[in-house]
Amino acid sequence: MSEQEQGELNKRIETVEKERQEYLDGWRRAKADFINYKKEEAERFTSVAKFANESLLLELILILDSFTLGLSVLKNDKDAEKGMGLVKLQLEEVLKRHGLEKIPISLGKQFDPTTQEAVGEVVSGSPPGTVAEVAEDGYTLNGKVLRATKVKLSKNKSKEK
Repeated sequence: MSEQEQGELNKRIETVEKERQEYLDGWRRAKADFINYKKEEAERFTSVAKFANESLLLELILILDSFTLGLSVLKNDKDAEKGMGLVKLQLEEVLKRHGLEKIPISLGKQFDPTTQEAVGEVVSGSPPGTVAEVAEDGYTLNGKVLRATKVKLSKNKSKEK
């Protein structure tokens, strides 16, 4: 093989090596993109699965509210109150297993607009702007506020004219 043929062959080998490296780099980028895509899709799927039953849980919260109201009416009938209380407890446990949590509220604490909705004001001994009453319980679903707690805020006693 002549020196010229050897030089052409070396150039051809270099060209083929560069092409091979380009193809290999492209394949690696595509593989990395695909792995990232799979991770993102898995995260999206997990998110969808976490909140797929959101509308059903909202409807069940209304039933839970009805149980609470029913229990407040049954104060004179201890057997019925106990029975409804047990059913309400079962419903709360089922909802909790599906990621629903009641938002804890402390009376006299500062109003928190991220988890609470002010629906009125009442005169109380607490400082103005703090939570004085809970009008309706609020709930979170896997950390996301599903329904804000409806609260009444404390206000100063107004001076009578």
